[in-house]
Amino acid sequence: MYTIATAAAAVGRNKTAILRAIKAGKISAAKDENGEWQIDPADLHRIYPLLRSASMRGNDMQPHLYQSPLLTPV
Repeated sequence: MYTIATAAAAVGRNKTAILRAIKAGKISAAKDENGEWQIDPADLHRIYPLLRSASMRGNDMQPHLYQSPLLTPV
């Protein structure tokens, strides 16, 4: 599950855009016991594609996913 911040980082949008999409009913989300929004990645990526980097990996010319620092495990 994504929080507002991790969802925004995953799709290259700001947190306000994600929250507006939730409030408009475009993305379903629920608040957890701490009051933070929890967003299903499948539902988020139904509306917003996963952010990809412009660079290609090695000679295979396959795009690789951009990894936001917000999504990196601590």
